[in-house]
Amino acid sequence: MKITILFLFCFIFTAFAQIQITPTDVSNAFAVGNSVTINSMDITSFDIGSAGGGNNWNFSGLQSTETYDLMCVDPVSTPYANEFPGANLGTYASENYQGNPAEVWSYLNLGSTLGNMGQAITSGSFPGDLITSKNNPAAIELQLPLMYNSTWSQSYTSTIYYNGTPITTTNISKNIVVDGWGTMTMPGGASFDALRIRESSTENGNTFVEYSFLAKNGANVTVEASDPNPPNSGVINADWYDWNLSFTTDVEQLSGLPSDFSLSQNYPNPFNPTTKIEYSILEQSFVQLKVYDVLGNEVATVVNQEQNAGTYRADFNAENLASGLYIAKLQAGNYTKSIKMTLLR
Repeated sequence: MKITILFLFCFIFTAFAQIQITPTDVSNAFAVGNSVTINSMDITSFDIGSAGGGNNWNFSGLQSTETYDLMCVDPVSTPYANEFPGANLGTYASENYQGNPAEVWSYLNLGSTLGNMGQAITSGSFPGDLITSKNNPAAIELQLPLMYNSTWSQSYTSTIYYNGTPITTTNISKNIVVDGWGTMTMPGGASFDALRIRESSTENGNTFVEYSFLAKNGANVTVEASDPNPPNSGVINADWYDWNLSFTTDVEQLSGLPSDFSLSQNYPNPFNPTTKIEYSILEQSFVQLKVYDVLGNEVATVVNQEQNAGTYRADFNAENLASGLYIAKLQAGNYTKSIKMTLLR
């Protein structure tokens, strides 16, 4: 199974097409409630384009034989948070693990770097069993702030545990360089400014090379080379690629202009595990729609963005939450209102 860490970036361009990614950008990427569809494909070759600036990477023909949805979650609210103390970002996915359906939680730590602490995996094929993968220290996914020509290196161990018992330990060394920038065209025809990152890793003596292309709206392409020392441009031998469009917060704008601010009762209610929350804003406002448990702990951010006047309907997925009472709170400008929602398993 390929565990992919995916990012939503707000890039800042200078006159030299420089791009900079800050901790705030990464925090916004992993806002609780954000989600994205990951597409995977096994391949034999891939055109990685060139290093340097002014590239035009054409990925419009990318396909997939496997897809799954990745959701950003509050790591504290997940069932295995105690396995990864210090995690402040997290994701959840229902996908395949070694050919079997599984639930996968990934745990991250954001500071001056974005660190991948590891994953917790459960499978219906092995009821009651827990597989964890822990990195020591956390694998550095991003050295922040990140920009063209950024580089870093790291050595760490990755240990697989089965119900708490260590099974295997892998020694990993990585060298990363942000070696290109340009425009990439994605399936559907949308084009985005992007960075290219080359990662070379050595695991117990075996070398692997990956290229990642990252856009400011979160669109991403990652490809693994077949050769341990592939050419740095043109068509290379490859094993697989992953790709995704931007992260979304399942919010639909409805027709008509409202007469006032409002927050309606969610429906259905009670619900399991999804429900819809409808609200109206009278004027352009920065809107936050958050969900809290009865102790006042924030468990999800459903909306966190500037929106025009209108009526909206947002989807809320409580897949990772326990049964009980939750509070949805809307804040738009000076307007604030809360509703009670009941999750029944």
